[in-house]
Amino acid sequence: MPEMPDPKTALDIYKAIIDEFVNKTRRYGSSSHVAESGFFSKAPAHGKFNEFIETLSPLQRELLSEMLQEERDGAIHDLLAALSWWIDCQDVGLTHQGKPMPVDLSGVGLHGDYVGRRDGWEWPSQHEAEEA
Repeated sequence: MPEMPDPKTALDIYKAIIDEFVNKTRRYGSSSHVAESGFFSKAPAHGKFNEFIETLSPLQRELLSEMLQEERDGAIHDLLAALSWWIDCQDVGLTHQGKPMPVDLSGVGLHGDYVGRRDGWEWPSQHEAEEA
């Protein structure tokens, strides 16, 4: 997914936020460390996790890595689903420079936009998005 050039409109900023979750935020977790380097974290409090991971085979580390990524993806999804509920049911909104920001371009909430983009869904055209 290519990065969007400097977003200017509320629609572009919304798309950039969702794409940030897909392209960067979901990848900040420890899953890649577990699979590639055999450790969870360099934080002293996580030593016990690192000791456990050291006992795993490469295949088991890969499986654990996938599990951690699934959990991270699920957490982002759940946060966006909760925010969608607030927007839909409690009259909460997102704004950019005081103007309402479009959300829910997939028709199934911010979490739907996130899952769709994560799975390769293309953003609707500007015209389609304005009609949503």
